[in-house]
Amino acid sequence: MSSATTPNTQPISTPENPLVVLNITAQINEKLTSSTFPQWRAQFEALLIGYDLMDYVTGESHCPLSNGTPTSSSRKTHWVRQDKLILSAILASTSSTITPLIATAKTSHEAWKKLNNMHASRSRTRAMQLKEELTLVQRGNRSVPDYLHAVKALADEIALTDHPISDDDLTLYVLNGLGPDFREIAAPIRAREKSLMFEELHDLLVGHENYLRRMEMASQQLVAAANFTARKNGSSGGQQQRTSYKPNGSRNPSFSRSGTQQYKDNRNNNKG
Repeated sequence: MSSATTPNTQPISTPENPLVVLNITAQINEKLTSSTFPQWRAQFEALLIGYDLMDYVTGESHCPLSNGTPTSSSRKTHWVRQDKLILSAILASTSSTITPLIATAKTSHEAWKKLNNMHASRSRTRAMQLKEELTLVQRGNRSVPDYLHAVKALADEIALTDHPISDDDLTLYVLNGLGPDFREIAAPIRAREKSLMFEELHDLLVGHENYLRRMEMASQQLVAAANFTARKNGSSGGQQQRTSYKPNGSRNPSFSRSGTQQYKDNRNNNKG
């Protein structure tokens, strides 16, 4: 006995291959503007990789052809729907000045390619500006942790523009801006054959800064002790001098009394 059945040709999201809806508001913390492309792209790429959708925007995943069978039609429809969801997420995550530039894109790959092409030259220019800042940065009066944080922030921003800074170059940038107080530790770091990771460099420089502070405190304590001793000795000498010297000019009280008595005796003798 046979029964006529109508195949289900509606595009469905199966448990094995569900459609992924990106929650841009919750997952991307800032919209794409002309100056935030590196940060935006890093967030969006992480999101797509996490959902295994990166192949859509890179163009590695192509829309499957349909040969008219329900299965092939369903696969094609599923791909188109997923691609449109990604395209919608891209459009929703761009600012009002960027959205019109990619509004005509038909696929997520087309929109992604346009955005990368538009910002490629800007990224190179920005990378050059940041490298110049990295060359000129100085520690000044900042603590070593604050100085290293500023250098690392510049290096990370450069890396977002596809121009990462190597560990050796980052070490040189850091050492060049430290100042003369760190020459003692800078020389052996430069002479190392093995590259230092930033975390290792951070620990070495913070430790040296703490050493310099201890030395400075010890020096200040020695100076304070020497000044106290000098003041104490000076005070003792002044007290002795005041004891042996009187304002009336008599240096010795006993001498003064004997001289007065002798004067009286001579005067009495003259009267007699």
